[in-house]
Amino acid sequence: MNKYVRAIIIGVVVGIGFGFLMSFVFTEGPAPIYYGAFAAVFTAYILSNLAGNKKLAIVSGAEKDQALQLQPPPGKSLLVVYREGFVAKLAGLNLFVDGKEFAQLTAPKFTALVVSPGPHNLSCGFGGLAGPQSKKGSYDFVAPADGFTAVRIGVRMGVVQGAMSFTPSSDAQAMKPKLASMPMVKADPAEL
Repeated sequence: MNKYVRAIIIGVVVGIGFGFLMSFVFTEGPAPIYYGAFAAVFTAYILSNLAGNKKLAIVSGAEKDQALQLQPPPGKSLLVVYREGFVAKLAGLNLFVDGKEFAQLTAPKFTALVVSPGPHNLSCGFGGLAGPQSKKGSYDFVAPADGFTAVRIGVRMGVVQGAMSFTPSSDAQAMKPKLASMPMVKADPAEL
């Protein structure tokens, strides 16, 4: 089934139910139809925006503790990407390094990926109906050998389209408590 068909069907069912309930409040006139139609469109719109979300594998225990050390394997680099904020909080943001997808994040969550040292490109974009409503983001960085690169991805609302903002951080002491308070999403693959 198309991922949008389910959202539309649920929207219609919600609209009919809400319109029916409103018919008890507004016994005369077309108001229940308007309220039902609004509820149907609103529900279908929200669910269509979330249609691109994937089931996230949450990491805990030793694997998360290892990532929080911000230490990559010898000769490698660690890329840590995290999301915070309220805008598009529930919409899954697909993450790519050098064009290869490795994770999806909702807010507040983070992921860690082992990469080779050198220049890389981190890009991201929403799935579902939220995708065409936001510009895809791109950030070029140089991964240090035996070090880490941490990037916060924010979502800014625009008049016509939203946009992504990338904020790098190299302060490990500030990063550790912030990341420790967030769930960690498993990167797949764990190394690129």
